[in-house]
Amino acid sequence: MLLVPNKNAHPDLTVLAVSAFLLSVIKKNKVVPYSDLYARLIAYEERAIYLFEDSLSLLYLFGLVAYHPKNDIVEYLGK
Repeated sequence: MLLVPNKNAHPDLTVLAVSAFLLSVIKKNKVVPYSDLYARLIAYEERAIYLFEDSLSLLYLFGLVAYHPKNDIVEYLGK
């Protein structure tokens, strides 16, 4: 798993880059269905699919998002 880009990594295929993209989508909409977020990532960069769960986990660890399994949505918790 790549956290930060290096000279051998594609800059859009890192956990930090995918997390930043997901955060921008979640922040803009405040609440996003999990499947819609996944579809947005496919439209943005299909090769980054394998980083989806790791990126959401990173955002959760930072306290920026919450997942509500009952409604299957991701909510933005930041200010």
